[in-house]
Amino acid sequence: MTIVPTLNFNTDHLSPAHAFAAWRDLMAPIIRVEQCEGAGPPRGNLSCTMLGDILASRMVFTPQHMIRDRRHAAVTSDHLTFMLYVSGGLTGEIAGCAVMQQRNRVMAADMGRELDARGARSSAIGLTVPRRLLADVDLRRIPMFFDQERNRLLLARLHALYRHLPATRIADADEVAAELTGFVRRLLDGSSASDVLQGSELDAGVVEMAERLIELHLPSSSLSPEWLAERLGTSRTSLYRAFERTGGVMRLVWEKRLEAIRTALADPLETRSITRLASEHGFKTLAHLSREFRNRYGVAPREWRHARIDRSALTFEKSPAMAHDWYERLGQRSGPRRIA
Repeated sequence: MTIVPTLNFNTDHLSPAHAFAAWRDLMAPIIRVEQCEGAGPPRGNLSCTMLGDILASRMVFTPQHMIRDRRHAAVTSDHLTFMLYVSGGLTGEIAGCAVMQQRNRVMAADMGRELDARGARSSAIGLTVPRRLLADVDLRRIPMFFDQERNRLLLARLHALYRHLPATRIADADEVAAELTGFVRRLLDGSSASDVLQGSELDAGVVEMAERLIELHLPSSSLSPEWLAERLGTSRTSLYRAFERTGGVMRLVWEKRLEAIRTALADPLETRSITRLASEHGFKTLAHLSREFRNRYGVAPREWRHARIDRSALTFEKSPAMAHDWYERLGQRSGPRRIA
């Protein structure tokens, strides 16, 4: 099984000056990175994955000043990026308008707009879609930030995308990209948020909505059948009946938690310890996680982490130019895209 190509860039092992230079060069096609007053030299790590004609990315970075001037805006104007800050955020101006990007709030960033912002230490997930794939949507009317319902749907979809990427096959990339693009078009159309939320294409019943709520609240100790039923506006009886064939609600909760931890352990940008991941996903002890993880996947968490990290695709030193090429040619391919 051939997995979709992912480029992993890591500056952790470099000196501050070399890390700054590497990070600045990597981000050059999109933004100019400068040092914030009172902060150390900026640095960061990036993973990016090509899915057909769209690009999924994950970044972690230190405080930095980010500038997209007229030159940057002119050459990247055909891209729309949905950016979700899992932690941290940024404050500044986009196209002359004040903006504050906070965690768990998705921003629709028109890459044709100028930007001048200062980012805190952050972890972020992004999805970049070529404008031509959204030709039937009036992007001029798209808000930078969405209403609560649309934000909740985007939040769930971006987290789900990130979790599934490590197992996505090249053969399925175009189908995944088409589904994601269709989701974005439907979300950005003129219908009300409640219409989108209740659409059969997006939320086919109680199970689908419950799964999305579970994915959004995996670390919460309040996650229970009672809590889910209340948030969904349904009875516990209806909820139990919906999950009767799949082993029950809480079985799904623990499966989702294990899946999230497995994805985190395969992520070359993930710095949390296994003990911390266990605590943040509802496991009382590391031994509890290790036992359930081995039962589920046939390997201990530490062994899984080492095996996956050793298989990381590419490093910054080998080819930053390839990431530049992916971004600059996004949406312009005439056939399947391959790593040289």
